[in-house]
Amino acid sequence: MSTSHHPESISGKSTCFSSNSNRRTRHSYWVFTNAGGCLCRAIRFTIRFPEDAPWPPTTNGTCQCTMCRKHTGGLIPQSCGIPTANISPPLKDNPTYKTYKSSSFAHRGFCGTCGSSLTFMYDKAPEQTEINLGVIDEDVLCGKRDEVNAWEDEYGRHVPRVGGLGRDICLAKEHIFMENAIPGVTDDLSGTKWLTDRSDGKGFTGKLADLKREK
Repeated sequence: MSTSHHPESISGKSTCFSSNSNRRTRHSYWVFTNAGGCLCRAIRFTIRFPEDAPWPPTTNGTCQCTMCRKHTGGLIPQSCGIPTANISPPLKDNPTYKTYKSSSFAHRGFCGTCGSSLTFMYDKAPEQTEINLGVIDEDVLCGKRDEVNAWEDEYGRHVPRVGGLGRDICLAKEHIFMENAIPGVTDDLSGTKWLTDRSDGKGFTGKLADLKREK
């Protein structure tokens, strides 16, 4: 598949998050209250997940294809597949939420006001939405700021964090379109990698430079 197309999404079931605890609790759903949104806050969303969904996420991965880089502005775009029905209010109901038909089979979502890159969706699978992980709120990713126990030294002001699920949510174990990896910058990722899409060849570990042509 050409790097001008987004790859097939990483397979697996979606996960459940909680902004209040790092431990699973005994209730039917976890709720990510105001889990994320765009820069100008015109778009905000909550994520709900069944308790039996896997944790950490299994639909989490990075893609270095040119289209993902152009859409997000990042060298290593990262997203997590989430059931569309578990995102509320529905993004499509927000007049500020816009989509761009980036290929013959997929479109990408963004905020029409501030331009924040938010989602990726396959036309044939509207029941699944890939959320760009950078739009998840700081408190969820890093934990709440503990200003009471903050201190200062020659390096500046240190503010401890309480909670935070960033490692669980964002520790990607699968990486695609490694043919576009920048040596010494984006090539040293932990996990299984593919040169392009997962369906176009065998996965490998290590750096792209470690792959040698067979004589």
